Amino acid sequence: MDDPPPISRPQPADPDHPSPTVLNEDHVRVLRREHASGASVRYLATRNGLPYNTVHDAIRGVTWAHVDEQAPEEIPGEPRRPGVLLTVATVGEMRRAHAGGASLRSLADKFHLEYATVRAAVQGATWRHLTDPPPVPAAGRGGRHALTNEQEADLARMREQSGATYAQLGAVFGVSEATAWHVCERRRRSVPD
Repeated sequence: MDDPPPISRPQPADPDHPSPTVLNEDHVRVLRREHASGASVRYLATRNGLPYNTVHDAIRGVTWAHVDEQAPEEIPGEPRRPGVLLTVATVGEMRRAHAGGASLRSLADKFHLEYATVRAAVQGATWRHLTDPPPVPAAGRGGRHALTNEQEADLARMREQSGATYAQLGAVFGVSEATAWHVCERRRRSVPD
């Protein structure tokens, strides 16, 4: 039986030839600023071609703790991708647009963002510190397809009187079959025997 290969151990650092660093102070400042503006560590690491832990530690101050928080506007030669990072202005614009009737999906498409990112920012799960404009709460049960109490009563009444299927009721009221079933079940349980 062959012996396993020896474990390789890193050589001690040579003070005359320091290892090259991946980041510099300006990069660290920009990473911290972009992270504070809403960019995820994963996104920043991927965009910059860096290991996740390198970016995470630099942002949190585990490494580069001596770097102050004053960041230059941009690092020369580093292009910014439009619409990727959230800013106070974009979150405010999204909240105002959603309060005015724009769907979260249309906002996600407009700003080239993930739906979940837009929903979290608009509804205040993220960007809680931004109070002007205030977060737009979800529209009750079922989100944007929530039914009013009158619509729920009409749906349950149609089920009782016509015997329509839940799929048919969902199509009439613009909700899923499951939502139509839940509405009828809630109504049935709330009626005393």
